[in-house]
Amino acid sequence: MDDFKDKVAVVTGGGSGIGRGICHALAEAGANVVVADIDEESAGKVSEEIGGKGVRGVAVATDVTQTESVTALASTTLKEMGGVDVVCNNAGVYLGGEMADTTEDDWRFVLSVNLDGVFRVGQAFSKILREQGRGGHIVNTASIGGFMSHGAAVAYAASKFGVVAYSEALRQDLAPHGIGVSTLCPGPIRTSLAGSDRLREPGEQKGGKSQALWEFIREGMEPEEIGPIVLAGIRDNAAYIYTHDFSDAFSERFQRVLKDFDRVR
Repeated sequence: MDDFKDKVAVVTGGGSGIGRGICHALAEAGANVVVADIDEESAGKVSEEIGGKGVRGVAVATDVTQTESVTALASTTLKEMGGVDVVCNNAGVYLGGEMADTTEDDWRFVLSVNLDGVFRVGQAFSKILREQGRGGHIVNTASIGGFMSHGAAVAYAASKFGVVAYSEALRQDLAPHGIGVSTLCPGPIRTSLAGSDRLREPGEQKGGKSQALWEFIREGMEPEEIGPIVLAGIRDNAAYIYTHDFSDAFSERFQRVLKDFDRVR
């Protein structure tokens, strides 16, 4: 996809952080944007901001952990915009802390948003894109942590590894339909992800804390810088969209993976 003018984009987690940065970049490129977020007020503010750029913004309160909410988002997009061209599957949360302290509630909280939510949105909108027959593009937000796991954020890493796997499979599935799929793998970005605890339900058994992320992201890239990077990746139909160069760490990891094939040779 080379031109975003008059295209329709949907961005989950669009009310803040990386999602907000993507919404602004899309609007500046001429796209009309559906801003989906669990925080309706934040979604409304971003919708107003991008409306000032001469495009249309629509805010939709969306909880990606609920199938009916994702179905409603898809229905609203078609009703208000008449179709969809770009889907940025970006809603996410974070918990960190010692692996030994991670509870089942921690695990479910993170995976219900980061992996199950990506699946729900991806399945709903890929169906629409196929039925429209006019191509399009999906961007699923994973993380550098989708390739490098560590015990200090085991649920988060597991969820993002899952997003990488889902995105790679979806890319193969949709390529014959002229629909691109990219996996966004951000490094440290100064977002509100370190405040994910605010979204947890009372009564959950809590071991991990989202504030643990802050030391990693406090000196990170500003979210506004991400949008143009994402649009460039869409234009190139990039399989992976990176914000930072972690190639040395990736090389070391994959060398460890390949090394043990020596055992079967």
